Amino acid sequence: MQADPTIRTKTRYRGVSYRERADGARSYAVFFKGKYIAQDAAGNRLTSEGAALERQAELRGAKRRGEKPIVATKTTFGELAEQWLEGKSRNLRERTTAYYRDALDRVLLPRFGGRRVASISADDIATLIRDLESEGLHAIDPSRKERALGRSSIENYLKPMQGTMALAVRRRLITSNPFDQLTSDDRPKREAKREAHHWSDDELAALLEGARTVAAKQESRYDYTPLLKLTSELGLRCGEVLGLRWEDFDEKDGYLHVRRQWLRSGEYGDTKTRAGVRSIPLSADQVEALKELRKASTHAFPLSPIFASRAGTPLGHRNVTRRGFEAARDEANLDKELTFHDLRHAAASRMIDSGLDPVTVAGVLGHENANITLGIYAARFNRQSKDEAVRAALGGKS
Repeated sequence: MQADPTIRTKTRYRGVSYRERADGARSYAVFFKGKYIAQDAAGNRLTSEGAALERQAELRGAKRRGEKPIVATKTTFGELAEQWLEGKSRNLRERTTAYYRDALDRVLLPRFGGRRVASISADDIATLIRDLESEGLHAIDPSRKERALGRSSIENYLKPMQGTMALAVRRRLITSNPFDQLTSDDRPKREAKREAHHWSDDELAALLEGARTVAAKQESRYDYTPLLKLTSELGLRCGEVLGLRWEDFDEKDGYLHVRRQWLRSGEYGDTKTRAGVRSIPLSADQVEALKELRKASTHAFPLSPIFASRAGTPLGHRNVTRRGFEAARDEANLDKELTFHDLRHAAASRMIDSGLDPVTVAGVLGHENANITLGIYAARFNRQSKDEAVRAALGGKS
């Protein structure tokens, strides 16, 4: 006799019943708060007694904790991700919003956009991480070349997903964020940390001479030497040095005020951190160099960039790194792994070797606290103290 699919049959567990389907399979349901619930939190049909009991325990646990139960929903990752970005973008810089938009469009929506939020597991995320590590964006778009991505790139692509899944937890669409279930083996592999480059006086002299040589070439459009020199002396970030305006130069008292940065999006923005807003004391030579630069500039108004293009706008990041730093570096036959950012290390090394304490060095570099400075330059500080101890020991009387 064929089973009646409309009849519910009680099990030995209170509140759990099932119906016989036409194909002989059973569909289970949990009676909770006056209604039958026949789906798990991910919206999947309860096909076993164990699954029904698990759902029942989950519903009762949420009730005890005073929480809303996880609701079975067909909400997709793509739908929720758009809601997350819309809410998040109100408090983000335009460029950060653009980064998140790019991560969604390039990686996350093609991989998970049509999936129900509740169906995405830690294993799914771990698989994506492995794919990006081995194939890069080719794993998402086969038309792209295979190029493995590093840890920082992968983490940046995952940030919108982590935020979206956290929103799903808050809305009780899922019980927990699958990112919290990733093991250290699942997460992107840590890259070998590159030590801060400690510039020698000869290397810096060669770099600046290389910049002057490049500037003297007929095809050259700009002399980046003053910019590279100031950066190597003050440890400014690229966006910070490009964000400097003549109003920031206090010629009388000898200070350079860092108040903003020039963003890659072609607009002024806040410094990287609150500590990035700072006043850096200048030496007499630095004051004179800036005075001479202003005299020679065709854009010397208070709101004009100190390092201005021919049009009077701040120079572009790409031009500074490619045409400025890298061209000078290669002209000087320096290590090709050196980057513009390494010039911050030149300034830090000089300050440390001069005996300045970590707090002072952190203030000049715009670090939020001295622990960040110590984390980057611990070896340099330790070397200095050890060298002083050795000198004192060797200079003692026998």
